[in-house]
Amino acid sequence: MDIKKYLNVLNQKEQSSILKLVDKKLTKIPTCPGLQTYPDLHCCEELKPLLESLKKYIPGNFSVDKCWANHTDGGYVFWHMHKADLTVVYYLKNKESLGTMFRVNNKIIRPKCPQNSLIIFKNEFHSAPPIKRGAPQIDRYAISFEISKKI
Repeated sequence: MDIKKYLNVLNQKEQSSILKLVDKKLTKIPTCPGLQTYPDLHCCEELKPLLESLKKYIPGNFSVDKCWANHTDGGYVFWHMHKADLTVVYYLKNKESLGTMFRVNNKIIRPKCPQNSLIIFKNEFHSAPPIKRGAPQIDRYAISFEISKKI
């Protein structure tokens, strides 16, 4: 399994601008936990700094097929995979550092992902971990990308 993590991706002004955008676009989608945007978030002007930063972390040519934001209160996201070449998750607001969890050979791997960090991984079976039972709810904002590599 190949997971790459990067810290301090954007400056405070860029983060704030993206958070305002995401808050305006979040909606309840029946098949998704918490609130989510539609998968065209990468078309918004406010996301340009994040898209530009991806060029530092993803070598070669690539395109963003889909991009959406999730807001959960620490709830569980079902196990799933994406069909893209790469998946990127940017943790916009994540005070508890609850990152994406992976299932590899019947073992759960839970890397910590603080606010303003991102992880990049190939098509791995993954989920967002829930907060511990009885813990107070948290705000977790993450932006996900499905990336295709170009030849």
